[in-house]
Amino acid sequence: MSKRVRTLLRVSSRQQLHDDDIPVQRAEAEQYIAKQPDWIFDREYMEKAVSAYKNSVEDREVLQQILADAREKQFDVLLTYMSDRIGRQEEYSFYVATLNRLGIEVWTIRDGQLKTEEHVDRLLNYIRFWQNEGESKKTGMRVRDTQREMVKEGRFVGGKAPFGYRLVPSGIISNHGRLLKKLEIVEEEAEIVRKIYRLAICQGLGYEKIANTLNAEGIRTITSDTWKPGTVGGILKNPIYMGYYAIHRRAGNGSGARLDRRDWIYSENQISELVIIPQPMWEKAQQIRETRKNKISAAKEQSAKQYEEQYRVPLCTGGKLALTGLAYCGYCGKRLKNGSYCNHWTVKATGERKVSFAGRYVCPGKCRERSCYSQDYLESIVFRAVKEFLKELHTMDLSLEIRKIRQLVKAGFEKELEQIAKQQQILQLDIETLEEKIPEAIRGNYCFSAGKLSELIREKADRKRELEIKKEKMKVRRNQADCREEETKQLMNETLNWTKLFEDTDPATRKMLLAALIDKIIVKDRDIVVKFRFHPDALADNEQTE
Repeated sequence: MSKRVRTLLRVSSRQQLHDDDIPVQRAEAEQYIAKQPDWIFDREYMEKAVSAYKNSVEDREVLQQILADAREKQFDVLLTYMSDRIGRQEEYSFYVATLNRLGIEVWTIRDGQLKTEEHVDRLLNYIRFWQNEGESKKTGMRVRDTQREMVKEGRFVGGKAPFGYRLVPSGIISNHGRLLKKLEIVEEEAEIVRKIYRLAICQGLGYEKIANTLNAEGIRTITSDTWKPGTVGGILKNPIYMGYYAIHRRAGNGSGARLDRRDWIYSENQISELVIIPQPMWEKAQQIRETRKNKISAAKEQSAKQYEEQYRVPLCTGGKLALTGLAYCGYCGKRLKNGSYCNHWTVKATGERKVSFAGRYVCPGKCRERSCYSQDYLESIVFRAVKEFLKELHTMDLSLEIRKIRQLVKAGFEKELEQIAKQQQILQLDIETLEEKIPEAIRGNYCFSAGKLSELIREKADRKRELEIKKEKMKVRRNQADCREEETKQLMNETLNWTKLFEDTDPATRKMLLAALIDKIIVKDRDIVVKFRFHPDALADNEQTE
């Protein structure tokens, strides 16, 4: 009597398809059926780009259809290339057992018939699918490892080109025969990127204000007619603009939450041909962005006084008063507020309307000693102190202090790497011990079930993988902590630029510079103390009094 045979073809990704088909598996199945004298091909089931590891039996429509057809006795044999085409989890061994109970023989070209009649057959099937799951995990780890290595080597791992770049042929052929691509700077777009960073750093503008500025100037994006805050935010967060590829920037648990940038995996070396924004400038943009985010979060949990003492990047750089957020009353300790006012009048002869601005800093506590300071009076004193501070800063040698900090940071990284390596060794021993007990558990001769052992193994393997990712990130951070002498010189050059900028710049830029330099200004009548944000060991007297 002839047996009706149905085949199951499956690939887990689109890249494995050939013209939206699976011809190799089909040809193997046809040849195998032809060798069986009592087999007659009936129909084929196909799954295109469906993972047998990430999806359960219930989630796969084709498997559910096979099960429904089996209950109606529509076929006698299910044939597939390997057992991993059916599934890559232990639960698929129970799926095979269900088909067998319905009278369906399950065959694979590579492994023969998958039986479940005898105890040893069920044991072998369970181990077979358990091994398939392990192979799937290893494949996923190899893919992630390959991506990490590509990024660390400074190679493009795929996807769309970020704004400011285009994709061009790299001249390298992949193992799958595809021509790989690389990024190349588009200078016209790169200039827009530089403008975005200047607006964020020099003028302290947020995403929405930057987008509005670009739209007002008629600057267009490539994908749409207008700039959106999210687009600006993506550009300000992407390390590619300072010449570093990065992966694992978001959580892999399905939430898509952005991870801390210190936990990203970066290229080991800067890719000079991709640099649009200098690294110190990119880091400064992150500091401003993260500080403002923390400041807003802290405001919800702490008093205004607490978070103002902790953060010094202004939430808003608008307004004409440059010292807002930095100046405090020396009598009551409260932050000075904007007490400015405008005078409006009309010229009788011409009827022209005129206005004059009078800037003032006012103590909200209305202290009797003094509660109001004119803008010209207070700012002239502070600005003079800032200029003197910058002149003194130019003469300082910061290289020794930076070297000491670098050594301490690297020592901390090395200690953490040693601890991670020890934890990985312990986990590997645990995994090997548990794996040895799987056969006993399936036979019922062990205190834990096979399912429980598999769960424990998965948990430990996941933890080991997390530690490996953490170790790689730690290595990158350790390498980046190696501050070079050129970077020290660049820091000193920046202070020179600050002096030049401070002489003649717009209020928003001046406000950002002051926030970077000054920790606090304590104001009393004829007694003004400017406390600068600097390491006390590097400068003997970091307070200037007028």
